[in-house]
Amino acid sequence: MKSLRNILFIFICIHCANVYAQPNSVVTSSPITVRGRVYDKNDSSIYVAAIIINKRTSTGQTSGPGGIFTIAGLKSDTFLLTAGGYEVVRICFRDSLPKDVYQIRIGLQMKTTTLNAVSIYPVKDLGEIKKERDAIGKDQTRQTVGIVDAVSSPITFMYERFSRDGKSREAVAILENEDRKRDILKDLFRTYVRAGVIVMDETEFDSFINYLNLPESILKNASDYDLAVVIRQQYLRYRAAQDMHNHNQH
Repeated sequence: MKSLRNILFIFICIHCANVYAQPNSVVTSSPITVRGRVYDKNDSSIYVAAIIINKRTSTGQTSGPGGIFTIAGLKSDTFLLTAGGYEVVRICFRDSLPKDVYQIRIGLQMKTTTLNAVSIYPVKDLGEIKKERDAIGKDQTRQTVGIVDAVSSPITFMYERFSRDGKSREAVAILENEDRKRDILKDLFRTYVRAGVIVMDETEFDSFINYLNLPESILKNASDYDLAVVIRQQYLRYRAAQDMHNHNQH
């Protein structure tokens, strides 16, 4: 009789566990929609053109104007967000209150670059930079190998690890192009610093690029002179804005 009671007790425990476990499984597998806006963590007024990838489905998309995006998935899914020059952010709603739609704002942090004291960046001539400007927007495939590339090129790494469809390929291509634009601008800044057009340290380049927000059409098609004039004017405004900010802090 005692053995029968023990068997009955075990059966009840197993049945209760199944009853209580089922709702949680249903909740975490329920479909959701995530709507959000991506901004620069250091300056919330700057909205970022980001890539958003659903890790489970291995598909991704880019944010629209103003850093706005909408992506579908399951409550248990993990979503990866990044952009050119920014670190990867992972978000999941598994432990959040059940909803059909989640509204979020995501701040991305610029990647921290430690500059070696003996590193020397080559200063390219304007002719070489012009060839790179002319190539902006063309398809380019980059291959990554190992964990180092996951840090140095998170966009390409994420694509090669998770992407299987054309939409993700297109999304990554857009952001790879943004990376190339940043590299070209940094080459220009080094040339301008050397010529005295601007006075700026390497550590400020990313911040100034975000402030500059230069349209691709200008970077690609402007003459060397016109481009220098535009960047010089924006540089003066950038410094004035910094001075005003520092004044208001005191």
